[in-house]
Amino acid sequence: MKALLKQSLEAEDVLVHEVLKPEPCPNEVIIKVHFAGICGTDMKIYDGDYPSYKQPLVLGHEFSGQVEAVGAGVEDLAIGTNVVARTIVSSCGKCELCIMGRESLCTWKKRIGFDHDGVFAEYVKVHKDQIHVLPKEIDLVSAALIEPFTVVVHALNPITIKPSDVVLVIGPGPIGLMAVLLCKAYGATVVVVGLEQDQKRLKLAQKMGADLVLVSDLDNSDSKLLALTDGQGANIVLECSGTAGGVNQGLQLCRRGGQYVQIGTRSTPITVDFMKIAYKEIKVTGGIGHSKLDWENSIRILQSGKVDFSPLIQDFYNLDQWKEAFDAFKNKGQTKVLFKL
Repeated sequence: MKALLKQSLEAEDVLVHEVLKPEPCPNEVIIKVHFAGICGTDMKIYDGDYPSYKQPLVLGHEFSGQVEAVGAGVEDLAIGTNVVARTIVSSCGKCELCIMGRESLCTWKKRIGFDHDGVFAEYVKVHKDQIHVLPKEIDLVSAALIEPFTVVVHALNPITIKPSDVVLVIGPGPIGLMAVLLCKAYGATVVVVGLEQDQKRLKLAQKMGADLVLVSDLDNSDSKLLALTDGQGANIVLECSGTAGGVNQGLQLCRRGGQYVQIGTRSTPITVDFMKIAYKEIKVTGGIGHSKLDWENSIRILQSGKVDFSPLIQDFYNLDQWKEAFDAFKNKGQTKVLFKL
């Protein structure tokens, strides 16, 4: 089968190879990949900025597909069933976090596309416990975006969003735009802030329900957000850019007694005026990864029709076009780019 391999830790050392099709061991499932999405972390691995993975490695972890084959011990999972699968292959199962169902924080977790071969291939092998069967209301294209949506659902678990809230989303990337969808489903007023280079994505944010979009380096965005909130600031800030400017702007524009959630990530430290948190009594939380329950809730939300991923999907590529696909994701402002296998 064809697979897109990162061959070493060197930057851009990626090629499409013919590799052996996986065979199921007991309790394992082989999935025929239909659609697979490119994530920002895939680009970090591609650029050599995410070194903790096996070599060589089949990239990719966002996907949807159909059951192709099952191993011994797999019951009630028919060939041809539409499915998605959680990325975590294993964790220690013994630490307090694992026992609490927070295996995404386990130090010993292993994931497809990071520590195990991923989904930029015609077939992928997963454990039966990773599988989620898709309801008939969810098509395979939309299903390929469930994994990043679970990140948003997980990050918002610790906070309460009310219809009376003004939510500020900083960073109109795929995660930020999914946050717009979820916050609008809660009935909140949503403001999205981006940079001049994000104009295309900001227009998409409006299409997806954002009540106001602002360009922080052009629109005097701080003043406009404060004017909208009678000078109080946002009830909730969702920082999705992972930039120093975004983090500090978010703390500045979060109202007294407000809630701030860090969702965007980066590999280098950010200097923060921590006294803003103390003086304004801001509740600060962070979100990374997802749990089994987050997957179940995300599928339920998508099934309900309260969110629609279709505006996010900009283009499809076959695996041999991987260079064009990566370039579209990285340099052309595309939101979600999918491989069609």
